[in-house]
This record gives sequence, C-alpha cells and structure tokens, in this order.
Amino acid sequence: MDDDISRTFKYAFEFYLKRLGLIVIFSIPFIFAFLLPVLVAAPTYLSLGAVFIRTGSIPELSQLDLIITVVAYAVAVFLIADTIVNINLIIRSKRTLNVIKQEVVSAMGSYATRIFYIYTLALLLLFVVQLLTYENPLRSWLFPIFSLVISFLLFFVPPAVVIDNSDTPTAIKRSMQMALANPHLFLIWSFVALLVISVLKLFADFLFAHPFSAYFVLLINSLIILPFLTVLQTQMYMEKYPLAR
Repeated sequence: MDDDISRTFKYAFEFYLKRLGLIVIFSIPFIFAFLLPVLVAAPTYLSLGAVFIRTGSIPELSQLDLIITVVAYAVAVFLIADTIVNINLIIRSKRTLNVIKQEVVSAMGSYATRIFYIYTLALLLLFVVQLLTYENPLRSWLFPIFSLVISFLLFFVPPAVVIDNSDTPTAIKRSMQMALANPHLFLIWSFVALLVISVLKLFADFLFAHPFSAYFVLLINSLIILPFLTVLQTQMYMEKYPLAR
C-alpha cells in the first residue's frame, strides 16, 4: 500500500508541475466562485481559504437577500464544478487524442452540469441537517459527522464523471464504491489538504493582517493548492485502472 501511495503522489506531482501553467489558468474561476458568496448580501465568512455559511444569520435575511444568496451559491457551485471538470479534462487529455479547448466547451453542458447537480444536492442535504440540528445539544457532533459521511461518499464524483463519463446516478454509485473500497485514500487526501492549508494559513497570518490574510489564503488555495488536490484526487481514482499505474 505504501508503494501505491508513493506512486500516486509521484504521478500527481509530476503531472501537476508539467501542466502547471495551464492548470493555473483553468483554476482562475475558483477565485470568483469563492469570492461571489462573500461579495453579495449572504451570511458567509472566509476561513482556511473557503467560504462558509452562518446558519444563525439566515432568519435575519429578507426575501431578496435569500434570493441573492441562493443565486450566488448556485453560480459559485457551478463555477467550482466547471473548474474541476476542466482540470480533469487536462488529465484525461494525457490519455486521449482530444483537443482540450474542444472538450472544455462541450463539457460545460454535460460534465459540469452533472457535478453541479450532485454538489447542489449535497449542499441542500447539509443545509437541511444544519436547520434540523440547530438547537440540538449534539449539533456540534451530529453535523460534522454527517458532513464527513457525505464528503466521503461523494469524494470521487468528479473523476467518475469526467474520466469514466458517468451519468449522475452512476457517478454517485462509482464514487461510493471507490470510497468504501479505499477509505484510506480519502483520509490521506483530507490529511494532506488540512496540513497544507493550515500551514498556508499560519504563513499568511504571519505576513498579513486580517482580512488581507484570509484573501491571500483564498488566492493561493484557489490557484495552487486546490488544483493540485484535484489532480491528486483524480490520480487516486485512476489507480483502479492497471494501465494508469
């Protein structure tokens, strides 16, 4: 298992560095996706380079604020889905003769939409659980556990959609099968993500005052860290194919 993990990281680093310029360009929408909910009248806040929602502030919003918030989150989720698709297409292009530009255009109406549906469903489930457990004394345990389970089961959805060209139900099924068969991959990826982003946060807090440090983390996370984690995630998924090793 150690050899497999080492090989996965090696391939991910090599591919990431080889295509770094193209990956960074395709990752620019990540910035707008994370900034959009912050710039509109939404109960959100920046932390560790990501955007989170304050459930307790939702009752204070007007109907117009709620509509703007929903639209902002929908656009942000689609931008995230489309960016992840584009990075995965760069990876897939290594194994096919397809031109990246042509695939990016065609994927916006297929791959990105499928991932958007799945991510939106996941967010709605998380939101419902937040509301149901809002005054529950066990909320600090129940919601994180539920979030972890959802994240774990849907972890491999993007590569299942792009690499295997799966439809929405099949992508969910394949993601769950891959995750349950290889839980260590999700744990390793999560540990690496938490470690790298935490180190970046400490470095940013040392260099900049708040709120500039939060935006610096968001910028580096969007253009450098998250794209690499996406490459690593897809490489982990492709380990199930002998020819990808």
